[in-house]
Amino acid sequence: MSNPHHEHQLKLDAMKKHTKLSSRNKTLLLMGAKTTGSFLEGYYYVEESLYIDEAASLHSFCTWIDDHIGGAGPANIDTLWLGFKYPEVDKYSEACVEIKKTLDRIKSYTAR
Repeated sequence: MSNPHHEHQLKLDAMKKHTKLSSRNKTLLLMGAKTTGSFLEGYYYVEESLYIDEAASLHSFCTWIDDHIGGAGPANIDTLWLGFKYPEVDKYSEACVEIKKTLDRIKSYTAR
């Protein structure tokens, strides 16, 4: 029989090992998206300020936001980053689905 407390602790330990979006990158990506209107265009706007070893994953993240989520903001970009980087973690993936649903609902109001 499995121990639910032990399984919960294993998940917590795994989550601690997950790399979060740095404050610096978060600020740059949000600024770029706000300035240009999309995350991918915003990426190119701030590209020269990014560290070279992080640029490829940030480019992929911006493309993913634009293509699969439809946007992001300060309140949800951290969760989206974790869902993008760790799609195997159900908690993160489910949160991304909910964010997308919320954005789709908001966009449906403004599309009229």
